Amino acid sequence: MRWFGAALIALIAVGTWAGTLRPSAGALLLADADLLRPVFARLLSDPPVVRFDIVPDLNNGGYARIDVYAEHPVVQGMRLDQLRIHLAGARLDPAELHQGTLRILSVRDSELYGRFEFASVQEYLNREAAVEDVTLTTNGDVVTAAGTVRYNGIPLHVRMQGAFQVNGAPELFFHVQKVSVDAIPVPSVLVAHLERQINPIVDFRTWPVPFPIRAFQQTADGFVLSSAAHLP
Repeated sequence: MRWFGAALIALIAVGTWAGTLRPSAGALLLADADLLRPVFARLLSDPPVVRFDIVPDLNNGGYARIDVYAEHPVVQGMRLDQLRIHLAGARLDPAELHQGTLRILSVRDSELYGRFEFASVQEYLNREAAVEDVTLTTNGDVVTAAGTVRYNGIPLHVRMQGAFQVNGAPELFFHVQKVSVDAIPVPSVLVAHLERQINPIVDFRTWPVPFPIRAFQQTADGFVLSSAAHLP
C-alpha cells in the first residue's frame, strides 16, 4: 500500500498548488457574463432587444471584449432605434459591479454606433420642446421641424430650421438657425433660448464611457452617428 500513500501525497500537493492559482470568489463572479447583462440593460433603459458578447480575461475586473447590441434603447430621453457598443481591454471596478454599478477604470479601445429615425426625433421634440404634432423634413443637411404650440389655448404654427452638429464631444447638438410662429420670425434671443432647451439631443457625458461623437450622417429614413471619424 506504499504506492497508495505516495499517490495520496501527490494528489494533496497538486491540489494545494492548484488552489494557489484559483481566482478569488470575486473574480469567479466577474467571469460570469450574466453579471454585466442587467447593468447594461438598466443603462439603456431596458430595451426590448439586447444582445451581448462578453469575454472576460484573467484579471480581476478585466474583460477582453464587451460587445452590446440594443434595439430601441433610451439615452438621456432620446430613443435610438439601434445602438452598438464595443469595448476592448476594459477594466471594471469589481466592488461597484457587484453592487450593480458599471464603473470603468480603464479601456484600451471603445466604439459606439447608433441609428435613429425621424420619428424618434419628432417624439423627442414633442416631449422636450412642448411642441405638438412635430413633423420633420430635410433638404441636404438642413432639417425643418414644423408643429403646433398652444399659447393661452390658441394653437400657433411653429416652424424651426436648423442642422445637427457634432464636434468630437460626447454630445449631439441641434443648432437652430431660425424659428417662425405663424410665419412671423422669432427674435434671436428666443431662438437661443429654445436651442438651449432642446440640447443636447443625445448626451453620453454621464456614461461610464463618455463616447465622443465624431461622425453624423443623414440617411433615407433618419440619422446615424458614430464615435469613429468615419461611418462604416
